[in-house]
Amino acid sequence: MRRALAGSALILSAGLAAPLHAQSTFERLEAVSETMNAMMNDGMVAEIPALDGHMPDPEWDDALRGAYRCMYDAYVAEVGTAPVEAMVAQMEQSLETLTPAQLIETGAAVENPDGLSDDRALEIVAECELMDIFMDRMSGAMEILSRQ
Repeated sequence: MRRALAGSALILSAGLAAPLHAQSTFERLEAVSETMNAMMNDGMVAEIPALDGHMPDPEWDDALRGAYRCMYDAYVAEVGTAPVEAMVAQMEQSLETLTPAQLIETGAAVENPDGLSDDRALEIVAECELMDIFMDRMSGAMEILSRQ
């Protein structure tokens, strides 16, 4: 459950494949996250049409980018660059077969970087206020869902 929550945190902030100009691992994380956000939005609107027009923009805004930068830097500080790069590569690879419906049903099955425990990943996500930002961004959709 904790791994799913940490993975969801990565996804909530994720249409298009990673742009060719995205070179740094952080830029690749942003691109894959935005793609997954768009897929999540599409899947949720397909299941609940009333959400159309109420889902957050899949693109990162400054607040979300800052929270992800905080998370990314903390991950690198904890386990080093290579495991974080491998995590992003795994996310990119999952896009090859992942559908919006699968993303809604099972999540993207994003693994923490090697060497980072579920508990520590969740602490970092909380410290960086990533979930708070996600909840703020989802407020319109949450209001619609509460009426369903």
